Amino acid sequence: MAVVDSCVDWITFPMCRLGCLVCLELNLYVQVCGFDPDPSLWTFVTRNRQHPCRMIVRHLKHACSAWLLSTGCKVLSCHFSQEASFETPYWHRYFPDKRIRGFDEMPTVGPVTEEYKNFKIHEAYQRWVLEVGHVVKELFSDGSCCVHVYHKDDFVTIYRNDGKYPLRKSHQVIARYRRDRPHLYNSVGLGPGMGAEWHYLRRMLPSGVGGNAYLPLRQQLEEVADDFVDLVQSNLDENNEIDILPYMFRWAFESIGVITLNRRLNALAKVKNEEAENLIEAAHLTNEIIFLSNVGDFEKQYERLIPAQDYFAKVIMAYLLEANLDPEGSCLVNKLSAEGASPKDILTLILDLFQGAIGTVPLTLNWALYQVCRCPGIQERARKDLLRIMPNKDSRYYESAGRRVELLFQASNASPIVQAILRETLRLSPPAIGNGRINSKDLVLGGYLVPAGNMIVLQSQAACRLEEYFERPFKFIPIVSRQRKISQERGVNRPLDLVQELALVNHSLTGN
Repeated sequence: MAVVDSCVDWITFPMCRLGCLVCLELNLYVQVCGFDPDPSLWTFVTRNRQHPCRMIVRHLKHACSAWLLSTGCKVLSCHFSQEASFETPYWHRYFPDKRIRGFDEMPTVGPVTEEYKNFKIHEAYQRWVLEVGHVVKELFSDGSCCVHVYHKDDFVTIYRNDGKYPLRKSHQVIARYRRDRPHLYNSVGLGPGMGAEWHYLRRMLPSGVGGNAYLPLRQQLEEVADDFVDLVQSNLDENNEIDILPYMFRWAFESIGVITLNRRLNALAKVKNEEAENLIEAAHLTNEIIFLSNVGDFEKQYERLIPAQDYFAKVIMAYLLEANLDPEGSCLVNKLSAEGASPKDILTLILDLFQGAIGTVPLTLNWALYQVCRCPGIQERARKDLLRIMPNKDSRYYESAGRRVELLFQASNASPIVQAILRETLRLSPPAIGNGRINSKDLVLGGYLVPAGNMIVLQSQAACRLEEYFERPFKFIPIVSRQRKISQERGVNRPLDLVQELALVNHSLTGN
């Protein structure tokens, strides 16, 4: 698929220089489930390498960090749990007798193994809500099942009943790998971890990107972004076109290397670095295996995982040893060591951070660029707004922030149009299709009683593409008034946060 607007001038715009920070929270927990591979198939075009709006992408990146990292599990859960109770359950419209149906009466689909293997399951998810309804039970070939919910009221019910430590089923093949190697790992990690085990690891990581924890590395992060821009410009073809996504993956790894290890991996070298390329390939393969192991031959996928994870762990362990030679350093490894974290836990966390660097922010930015390329008017509005923040192409983001750098990601310091672009991008094309939970108690969802212990998927991407929440839901319309109008119509206090915030945080920011 090649969708290119004739007036695109995007490829030479520098990425913002805070790239690695987005990996620290958003990227940790993404389960590659129904991802859409299309972003890697289209290209960006540029006709003018010195276009004055180079800073748009840079600010997009910072704003992306803000939206994706400024909240967390407790914030999101509290938002849903504080919503007023429903006066009349929405499902009464479909069940006039108001009788709660049993679990066996729930509409059922599946097994749909081929759609998983072909990476088209996200299309089925969208189809089910239109053809079946807001609550769908999916059967798997092994006899188990999963409940998919699409209505914001059911999202509220699920979050309200999360309990102290939310539960979910994810990354089981990673859990198997790490349990089989107790000499390297104390736990299964952030992806497959649940309950207190997950919380023990998660609390070791700093939250958000605006605090002092990461400020000492800001200069290195700006340099990484500069190298990314130079690399992209030097690899334009004769038509000034490039498939930018592979370069974004390299940029993400280089950035997370700085933030975790204070180390340049040379992933952005003009001559490809074999070790960095192998790490990126191992991360891609791991994400694929995590997805396929849920629906295919688990043992076969586990055997595929072993060499990839063995290589990943071997390289990262060598990096950790070098980072520990500088105990006074400012990277994440130094901070974890100073706080008494065990070597096994540090290895687990750093591996999870590198794994997460691949799947979320590069794809989100890729989609954002694609959408804005098709909307030249929006591109121009964003450029004009951002000139006040970064007045020339060489402006550095942190220098423009001044003393209020720790508040850089608050709404008052951001570009409204860039925020709207990111909201709309994440509504249409979030890096994860939704959020998963195992309910710890019986719940009534969509008029059906779901017994405790079932896997439930909150289908936020599909919900965000429904006309009941958004006018012209498949149209990219990054204007704040659009959300406000819907909020007023639906009686929601915020801009449809019940659905939209899920598109922003999905499976990631909740950490579960």
